[in-house]
Amino acid sequence: MIQKLKNLFKLYKIIKTRGNRKLIRHSRKQLIDFILCKNDLNQKSFIQAMFYWLNMLKGLNVLVWRLETFGFLYSPILSNEDKKRLNQYL
Repeated sequence: MIQKLKNLFKLYKIIKTRGNRKLIRHSRKQLIDFILCKNDLNQKSFIQAMFYWLNMLKGLNVLVWRLETFGFLYSPILSNEDKKRLNQYL
């Protein structure tokens, strides 16, 4: 349980430093559906979704990779110019 709390704080720091704020503001409903597992691929009740996320906090790397894949986090190797180019169509 302590490891999950540590990973939650690490995730907060990662989102704070590498978060794609422009996409998060633009796609707020999509992010909420992602967190609450309301999308077509991963439908769960609220309680199942909470247990799912607690389980995902065991392995922070997978969770960060998923957020990078959906674009909510920038990759650590991107420059500012690349970040602007990624969001030019929003």
